[in-house]
Amino acid sequence: MGAETVPFHTIPPAPAAVSAGTILGRLADAIGFRFRWASEGLTDADLPYKPAPDCMSTGEQLDHICDLLATVSRNVGAPPLPPLAQPATCAPLRARILEISADLSARFKGMSDGDLSGRTPPLWNMVNGPMADCLTHIGQILSWRRLAGAPPAAADVFRGLPPKGL
Repeated sequence: MGAETVPFHTIPPAPAAVSAGTILGRLADAIGFRFRWASEGLTDADLPYKPAPDCMSTGEQLDHICDLLATVSRNVGAPPLPPLAQPATCAPLRARILEISADLSARFKGMSDGDLSGRTPPLWNMVNGPMADCLTHIGQILSWRRLAGAPPAAADVFRGLPPKGL
């Protein structure tokens, strides 16, 4: 699969209208884009790395991000995805995270305020809980990679552009 066929090579164009759904969809885009470039080039050999014994490994970070996004996905009515082979290797786990992010983006952008309200747990809990936590763990993956001496190329997260030359 070519670099540009993997989801979130760039951030998709901004929605034409501002609504709760388009804002949440854009948050899913940001998670997908940041994750895509933070995890670019990771291999199975990178998954056990952790900077200290009490930290999650890179692989545990990927598993956790996948679980967080799956929680949000279930909350907005997406059908459950089939389980990945265990232990999950880097490529399928990364693909699953990007797939869920893209699906969440599309789902949110198609939802009205009424569709988003009255959920249990409340959608607000999905934002300040799992979605915000994804951004924390994506930052940790970047930090772990830098500490391991294998930093990824820096994407332009402000404009949603890939690293220069990619």
